Amino acid sequence: MTRLDRYVFRAAALAFVGTLAVLAGMIWVTQALRELDIMTTQGQTILAFVFITSLALPALILGLAPAALFMAVSHTLFRLNSDSEIVVASAAGISTWRFLRPLIILALLVAAGCTALSIELVPAAMRQFRYEISRVRADVVAFIAQPGRFTTLADGMVFNVRERNANGVLGGIFINDARNPNEVNTYLADRGQVVDTAEGTFLILEEGAIHRRTPGKADSNVVEFQRYAFDLSPFTAAGDNAVYRAPERTFSELLHPDPNDPGYQRDPGRYTEEIHRRLSLPLYVLAFFGIAVAALAEPRTTREGRGLALAATAPYVIVLQVTSFGLINQVRHNPDLIPIVYLVPIVFLIGSALSLTGRFKPRMPAAMRRYIDQMAQRVVRATVD
Repeated sequence: MTRLDRYVFRAAALAFVGTLAVLAGMIWVTQALRELDIMTTQGQTILAFVFITSLALPALILGLAPAALFMAVSHTLFRLNSDSEIVVASAAGISTWRFLRPLIILALLVAAGCTALSIELVPAAMRQFRYEISRVRADVVAFIAQPGRFTTLADGMVFNVRERNANGVLGGIFINDARNPNEVNTYLADRGQVVDTAEGTFLILEEGAIHRRTPGKADSNVVEFQRYAFDLSPFTAAGDNAVYRAPERTFSELLHPDPNDPGYQRDPGRYTEEIHRRLSLPLYVLAFFGIAVAALAEPRTTREGRGLALAATAPYVIVLQVTSFGLINQVRHNPDLIPIVYLVPIVFLIGSALSLTGRFKPRMPAAMRRYIDQMAQRVVRATVD
């Protein structure tokens, strides 16, 4: 790269990284708050909370990268035009395509990164997120052993312990089991301990009693015990046999699905949709880049409307985004649309290239142009008055 290439590339790359970090950070915070129960009710540490919620970042980055690239390239070209740097470069004999070379390199790098994320990294992160959530929620020891707190392990199942010693022994145990509407069992024990065996996971209660009562009846039966094993196995399924959704599958699993897989049997079209979503993503990244450079890459003087040129890209960005989502979602039920999924971003790329060569000039819709002119006239009149 020449010094000019490094200058333009550094400006655009910093803008892209900054934009992506801000957008991803803001959305990550909102998503992380939805999993706050990992700490508040599951007894996990702040480090576990940050690790688990950070597994959503690759998917956020993948979804935001095209928009971040568009904003970064638009900002860079807008600033270079405002400082007349593109005009000076053009006057020095540097063509528009030559000036765009570092930006094209950046766009290709972002497209390659999105490909790597969509093919393997994001599905792997989603699978790990599913596993971690299942593991945390299956950790009944951390879940129920929270002294002084009434914890609901399942519908109708409430636990409470008075204390937990350093060796794992629980003291002052209260269990109310109302899962069976015809019989409510209340377990009281002085102490207990969770034990894993080949038959399952049990809470061994010592020195206690079971109060059995039937709703609607005043009396109850009391059974005292010296030692009682309460079965916790139904609550400790760690999700090892979970059926992964298509977005969580590896690319090879999507290409060669197991015919006996319940997810594939239920909706095979979802696998086809996911394959072409991942393969077409780099083209849409480049299409967003093409819209930005087509609007702002040409040299403009300070008297020309760069803001209007940037505003004129809004309809094209909206059409591209809506069309991409709509088409890819329809592929599940109509495989004949698969070629159009790839054709749409290619058409935008060709249109952007023709715009840069001067053979095609996209115009703002007449209705929008008249509306903007009316708003400008109102502002002028209000300022004069």
